[in-house]
Amino acid sequence: MVKRNTPGYAIGGMAGGEDKDDFWKTVALCCELLPEDKPRYVMGIGYAEDCMISALLGADMFDCVFATRTARFGTAFTKYGMIKVKKEIYLEEFGPISEGCTCYACKNFSLAYVSNLFKKDSSAIQLISIHNIHFLI
Repeated sequence: MVKRNTPGYAIGGMAGGEDKDDFWKTVALCCELLPEDKPRYVMGIGYAEDCMISALLGADMFDCVFATRTARFGTAFTKYGMIKVKKEIYLEEFGPISEGCTCYACKNFSLAYVSNLFKKDSSAIQLISIHNIHFLI
């Protein structure tokens, strides 16, 4: 692939179920072999830990449906782990989805509002998606 001198390189082909150490070893090896002056894109990763470690190993870009797919099921990312926004316990939480978050959803809507909205309207999915993507960035 390097001989082709393409504008950038994709690292992929892993099934997603492999051991994390094996996954990171593969990313590390690919980043060592690919030119540093061209984008190195790891396909299909979405966990914050995978993005951070891949970046430290030399990857430049990532993509995944994880942030928006989990939002569809009412799951939001926080620095303490994932929460199920649709659970009844959050109907009385009047702070943001995630304390300290500066995303549009957290600055403008309470967790209680988003939790209640999730039961009635699909726009809650967009708010959680905005939050999850902001969290990953």
